[in-house]
Amino acid sequence: MDILIAVAAKIAEYTVAPIGRQVGYLIFHKAKFKELRDRVSDLEYKRDEIKQRVEEERRNGKTTFDVVQNWLKNVDDAIGEATQLQNDPRRAKAGCSRWSFPNVVTRHQLSRKATKVAQKVVEVRGGGDFSQVAYRPKLDAVSTFTTRSRQNLESRKPIMENIMHALRDPKVSMVGVYGLGGVGKTTLVEEVYQIAKENQLCDEVVMATISKTPDIKTVQEEIADQLGLRFEEVTVAGRAPRLYERIKKEKTILLILDDIWEALDLKKVGIPSDGQHNGCKLLMTSRTLDLLRQMGVKEHFRLEVLNEEESWSLFQSEANNLDKEPDKHQIAFQLAKRCAGLPILIVTMARSLIDQNIHAWKDALSQLEKVDNEELQEITYSALELSYKRLKGNEMKAFFLLCATNGKNPSVNDLFKYGMGLGIFSSTNTMEGARNRLHNMISALKASCLLLEDDTITRVKMHDVVREVAISIAYRDYHILAKYGDGDKLREFPNMDILSNCSQIILQNCGFRQLPEKLDGHNLKFFHLSNFDLSLKIPNFFFADTKFLEVLDLTGLNLSLLPTSFLSLTNLKTLCLDQCVLENIDAVGALKNLEILSLLQSSMIKLSSEIGKLSHLRMLDLGDSGIEIIPAGVISSLIKLEELYMGNTSIKWKIDNLDNQDKNASLDELRQLSSLTSLELQIQEAWMLPRDLMFDKLERFKIVIGDVWEWADIDDVTWKTLKLKLGTNIHLEHGIKGLIRRAENLYLDEVEGISNVLYQLNRDGFPQLKHLHIQNNALIQHIIDFTERSHIPTPFPNLEKLVIQNLGKMEKICHGPLAVSFFSKLRAIKVEKCNKVKYLLSVSMVKGMPQLSELEISQCNLMEKVVFEDDDASAMNDETIQFPLLHSLTLQHLDALECFYSHQPTSSPISLFNNQVAFPNLDTLKLSSLNLNKIWKDNRHYFCKLRNLIVENCDGLKYLFSPAMVESFSSLIKLEISECHIMEEIIAVEEDSDNNIVTLEEVRFFKLQTIILKNMKSLKKIWHKEFSKVKTLQVKNCEKIRAIFSSSMQKVYNDLETLMVTNCASVEEIFQLSSDENYSTEQTQLKKITLKGLSKLKQIWSKDPERALNFYNLEEINVESCINLEFVFPCSVATSCSHLKELIIKWCENMKEIIAFKEEPMFLSISFEFNHLNTLVLWDLLKLKGFYARNYTLSCPSLRKLDITGCVTLNLYRTLSTSSHQKLSDDEYIISTQQHLVAEQVMPNLEHLRIDEKDAANILQTQNIGSFFDKISFLALSNYKTEGSAFPDQVLQNICSLKRLHVERSSFKKIFHDKRLTNEKNCTKLQSLILYQLPNLQHICEEGLQIDPVLELLEDLYVYGCSSLINIVPSSVTFCHLTYLEVVNCNSMINLLSPSTARSLAKLTVMKVKQCDSLEEILSKEREEITNDIAFFSLRTLELDSLPRLGRFCSQKCFLRFPLLRKVVVRKCARMKYFSEGDKVSTPKLGKVLTAENRKEFYWKGDLNDTIKHMFENKLTESKPTAQV
Repeated sequence: MDILIAVAAKIAEYTVAPIGRQVGYLIFHKAKFKELRDRVSDLEYKRDEIKQRVEEERRNGKTTFDVVQNWLKNVDDAIGEATQLQNDPRRAKAGCSRWSFPNVVTRHQLSRKATKVAQKVVEVRGGGDFSQVAYRPKLDAVSTFTTRSRQNLESRKPIMENIMHALRDPKVSMVGVYGLGGVGKTTLVEEVYQIAKENQLCDEVVMATISKTPDIKTVQEEIADQLGLRFEEVTVAGRAPRLYERIKKEKTILLILDDIWEALDLKKVGIPSDGQHNGCKLLMTSRTLDLLRQMGVKEHFRLEVLNEEESWSLFQSEANNLDKEPDKHQIAFQLAKRCAGLPILIVTMARSLIDQNIHAWKDALSQLEKVDNEELQEITYSALELSYKRLKGNEMKAFFLLCATNGKNPSVNDLFKYGMGLGIFSSTNTMEGARNRLHNMISALKASCLLLEDDTITRVKMHDVVREVAISIAYRDYHILAKYGDGDKLREFPNMDILSNCSQIILQNCGFRQLPEKLDGHNLKFFHLSNFDLSLKIPNFFFADTKFLEVLDLTGLNLSLLPTSFLSLTNLKTLCLDQCVLENIDAVGALKNLEILSLLQSSMIKLSSEIGKLSHLRMLDLGDSGIEIIPAGVISSLIKLEELYMGNTSIKWKIDNLDNQDKNASLDELRQLSSLTSLELQIQEAWMLPRDLMFDKLERFKIVIGDVWEWADIDDVTWKTLKLKLGTNIHLEHGIKGLIRRAENLYLDEVEGISNVLYQLNRDGFPQLKHLHIQNNALIQHIIDFTERSHIPTPFPNLEKLVIQNLGKMEKICHGPLAVSFFSKLRAIKVEKCNKVKYLLSVSMVKGMPQLSELEISQCNLMEKVVFEDDDASAMNDETIQFPLLHSLTLQHLDALECFYSHQPTSSPISLFNNQVAFPNLDTLKLSSLNLNKIWKDNRHYFCKLRNLIVENCDGLKYLFSPAMVESFSSLIKLEISECHIMEEIIAVEEDSDNNIVTLEEVRFFKLQTIILKNMKSLKKIWHKEFSKVKTLQVKNCEKIRAIFSSSMQKVYNDLETLMVTNCASVEEIFQLSSDENYSTEQTQLKKITLKGLSKLKQIWSKDPERALNFYNLEEINVESCINLEFVFPCSVATSCSHLKELIIKWCENMKEIIAFKEEPMFLSISFEFNHLNTLVLWDLLKLKGFYARNYTLSCPSLRKLDITGCVTLNLYRTLSTSSHQKLSDDEYIISTQQHLVAEQVMPNLEHLRIDEKDAANILQTQNIGSFFDKISFLALSNYKTEGSAFPDQVLQNICSLKRLHVERSSFKKIFHDKRLTNEKNCTKLQSLILYQLPNLQHICEEGLQIDPVLELLEDLYVYGCSSLINIVPSSVTFCHLTYLEVVNCNSMINLLSPSTARSLAKLTVMKVKQCDSLEEILSKEREEITNDIAFFSLRTLELDSLPRLGRFCSQKCFLRFPLLRKVVVRKCARMKYFSEGDKVSTPKLGKVLTAENRKEFYWKGDLNDTIKHMFENKLTESKPTAQV
């Protein structure tokens, strides 16, 4: 019964109740809508209340909770829905009335919906009970700053990437950034802040500024505000744990602490440290590295100043609209440069000049050029001086000032010599200890950012601003005067009133013509003068009043005889006479307290025996001095000597079995130097070295034994270097074997008696060796043979570089079971000309070389694989061999190479690289002269970091990439392909089994910047869609290419910036444009176009790209030897490229106009505005008539270089004084509708001008020619072909600014006439003169005349093809300033110079004489025999080439001196029997005679005369000999 009742109840629930509800909707229709109105009213009241609270909180700086915002939105939605229902027009039909019966269906629907909406309103209302509607947000630390760099500064990118990488590293908890004040540290970490926020690097990112005087409470509050923390505690100590706990609540958090000056106690602030919170990262900035290290930072990055390009870019971006104001460009550039790369200065300066007139800009530059101006001093001086004051100890400060006052990049060795003399390193007792102290000081100064980081260890670098501040401090506080120039700035010796109180005087790179008789230096301790003018004389009493002098450096002077006042320098400790011409230096022997004597790179033959009296001498530097004789007993007398440098010298040491050398020093004297710790020595033969001479005490050495080594090739980084070529068995040389064991750099050539390097040279396994170079050995089969010995320690544990060359019997590097951890630090391997090597590295060796970063293999003709299989390979199965750090790989001239490595044999065509080997960090790959059909297996991703790829002379390749391979080279930046003669495509076309082209998903080389294609005979296509991001394209000698860019590529080269196409015989068009009119106009980035040697080129653009492409960014166009090209620009390009700066067109003989004709109504005039054009060069355009064939206007207000010659039909110029045209207004520039340039408007702005006779005739007739050409520094006069043409003398009389004159292809007989007044003070003073193809020229100056005033300061003289010229100048003419002389193809010349003229060439550095068929001698005979010496004091290079009648340099029996001569080339001088008559030639610095300028073949027989005799006797001048002695 109960069951029945329950069932009945349930039936009622599902039937009766619903029926009641449905009926209720009809009966209670009005009540339902009334209820809805009431519910809505209640909700509206609640909404208004919440909104009022939200507004109140907003005014208090709070942010509304998201849930409140969402509730308000739901309220609006609910009320909106209710209102819409209440306004439903159907409600009128649903009610009761007298005239109609209600619509029951509609009534039911509306009533039901009203019920549901009312329920929704109630639900929304129920969700609106909020205790709080808003919160106080955490502050954004950099919300008020510009957190993103406006400029894409390349120098900042790698630092930013490294910082982000370090912050992502779970092992790194602290990261530091350091650099000079104002260098941009804060801006950088602000950007890190923003990136970390956007990329959600951490849950929280917080930034706080610490400052010079940190207030810990303020720092705590700054961090807390950003974390939404409110302190109840008042004290620092009370807040610290609260902040600590808040930070610990974040799973990951980045704290940026900016501008730390002193070590910050993190615990005191409340910041977790020392692993207290693994999720907490700290990024800190400071001015010094030392402070970061004190804070425990191990990952740190130095921020350098901006380079010149970036400074300019930043300045432009901040200055606004600078592109529209070309008159300010040069000033702006100088301002940017003067800001010294400091962003704070650049930004401040640029912003301050926005909307200022040109006068304000000039004034700003003038002010900024003064070092002590207020703005520069305020921003930089005080900050840098503070860094200086914070240096620890007076020694450190003195050394810093020494670095600053001795030039831009002073030598570390020079600083050491000066510092020793000044007592800066007095805390140490030995030279070795002092050197260690010096390097520690350099490291400390780098850590303080007062010295720049640099890869070299031989020099220190300092920022210009730092140096200027330091020089100012040095002068103000210590009376140290430092001045240096380029020869133009320091012409006069400083005033004695300034010098009298100085403690140090440094005058570098001066141009003094004379010195005062006496130097007032009663307080002087250091005097440095470098002048490099061998004509400057030091007066005898110059040093008479400098008795307290401790350091003296005289560099680049002629000191054949030392001044007598040298004898008074008894307190001198350091004397440097570097790069001087020295003869008698006996006076040095009187300097009894001298500790350091440096004659580095000076020219002298014999060392004075008086040097042996310097009993306190600790360092003697004779390096590269040309010295030949050291008197016996001098070296052995210097018993306190600690450092002796005799590298790159040819000293004639005493040989035991030769009696005629008793006066020469012996190497055996080195035994007496018990304190010697540093030695540089070069000897020609090993037998010259005493066998039992030991070098156990040497801490540093560079010793070269043998005639095959070049001293200049020694790496300065490593100080224990031995280069060895032995003529005897190595086992007999005990002293040498001792050096081998201690060497860090070891070079071995033809060393007899060794077949196993490891066990026969060092049984300890070479524990110190870092660089091993072995060459020219016929016995060695293995570098290491582990089968011979088993008890040797791990071999080569520290070896970093291994070079193997020409080992004819070597089969492998290693043989036998390998030792553990050998080669573990090896970074580079180079193997060359080892023709028995089939396999180089085993799999086991590869696994044991985790540091290998460079591998180069070349000319190993039998090599089949680079890596071969061993037991490890068998165990690996399909495991991939990894070269984890390999950065550079070069494989070249390997004829038998099949693959790099392959474990599994295959019958299919094998690729060089396959899936069994990987190079995850390979940056550069070079493949040259390999017999390959395929380089890589498709769909590989082991080259993802490859940036540079070079493939050359691989004739088996038909293509380089398959389409599927492109994505594997995602980092590729530079691609170079050359001489792959059957390659038709760079990227192959993908085909299916039926040879149908398959279209793959488009993948591009997104980082590829540069493509170079050279000598590709079969290549048919240059550009692919995959190259769309390329910026530079170079194409050379690709024979089958007809168009560089086909029409299908029209939209995929818009990013290209530089295009160079040369010597492509079939190219007819560069840009092939589509005829599709639907193309939208695209903006290209092309800036530079170079086209040369394109004989079939008809047009650059196939049609006018007016509606397709815009070339607005074009800056340079260079077109040469395109003989079929009739014009350069289509009209639309010419009218749009307003940024064009250079237009160069040469040897295009069919060019008629520069701009192609465009169909326009006759009366219209086209305007071409080249507002930035500064260079216009037109050469030998025989048919050129003008720029354009119709009416046009041409504007070139920036033109500075106008170089036009050989354009015979071009009538370009007109002058206002000779023209019938109306004179143009002053504010017009170059505007003409008659294709003429108005000379009066063009010429005054020009700096470079080349003109032919026909144009010069008009221009040079202009009145007031001096002001007309007042800016011209270069002038070329060409094609004066009229018979009897006179040189336009008014040019030299009136153009005072002229420095370089070219006279070419003309019929002048004379140039410099005797009629001109020699007393003219304001006439032209030429620095460079070129005379080219002047067949009628008989004289430069006539016999009996003094030098023309125009030539008084001449520095460079080139004479080419002057077939009537008998000599350069008569004997009456002198060239006191000439530094460069070159004479070529002057076939009437019998001799070149008179002895009197030769004596005047004190500054001549280079002399080249070539192809002068009649020349018999260089120095002519005079009427009387020459009895005096002739010295070419400055000559460093002498070339005598193709002189068939040359018998000698000089036939007189005079003594010829060439104290600085280093390079002599004698080639094709078949009659040259000797150099000079009488064997009287001094060349102390010469060690070889070359047979060609750029070849290595040379001869040497002890001196120049004997060498020339030897070459003549053996008739070798026209052959190609091997190097011999």
